[in-house]
Amino acid sequence: MPDINLPISQEMAGTLFSVSSILLIAIVIDKVLRLFIKIPKSLDNRRARTYATILHSAIRIAVYTIALYLILTTLKIDITPLLASAGIIGVSIGISARTIIEDLINGIFLLTQDSIAVGDYIKVDDAEGEIEKIGFKTLTIRGDSGELYIIPNGQVKKVINFSRHKSYMNVDIPVKSDQDIDLTINAMQDALKELGKDKELSDFLFPGLSVKGIEEFKVDGKMILRGKIVTSPGLRASVARKYRYLVKKNFEKNKITLG
Repeated sequence: MPDINLPISQEMAGTLFSVSSILLIAIVIDKVLRLFIKIPKSLDNRRARTYATILHSAIRIAVYTIALYLILTTLKIDITPLLASAGIIGVSIGISARTIIEDLINGIFLLTQDSIAVGDYIKVDDAEGEIEKIGFKTLTIRGDSGELYIIPNGQVKKVINFSRHKSYMNVDIPVKSDQDIDLTINAMQDALKELGKDKELSDFLFPGLSVKGIEEFKVDGKMILRGKIVTSPGLRASVARKYRYLVKKNFEKNKITLG
């Protein structure tokens, strides 16, 4: 009995070793080839990083497709019947994996079109932040607070891209209606001037900052005054917080009461 089982065990061990070796080699080749794809500093921009992502994904698909073929060959699995029945299998997969196929198709469009790129600051539904990765299946966005959004490409229907232009932002300040309006507007304008002198943010502010005036009156005795800020997309939240802080300081100095 030991003599009968030994050759079988050796054959199985050899097959497992070959399969493991193929997988290991595929992983190493995938990592090595992707390491060789480096973006020159002179071309280190959003489009270059996006095309690098496409090339990385293509390399991975090619390497593991070849590895799968070699594994099937090692296991002595004849793939001819599989190829012959590819039509039937394709229909079945199309029905059962409709979402996956949609993600892949949308991923190709996202990767090849010039609408978004790695590093752009975008908004997709409730997800807002900087694009970290555009894959064939998912879109990865890093939010302002560090949160990570991983969105299936098939769900990316409408994208707001803030990085292709300056970001215009309205900051509304509630004030009691009985306050001196001229004094209040002057205080908000002074806050804008102070914001323009901020060492950390001044380089990211663009012409067009202004106090628009009274936006509306509320029935509870408040009025809403609006300030307009033009800044870089990724710094909208930081600039708005700083402006509100400066407005509050100026209101305190002029004894203006917030609503």
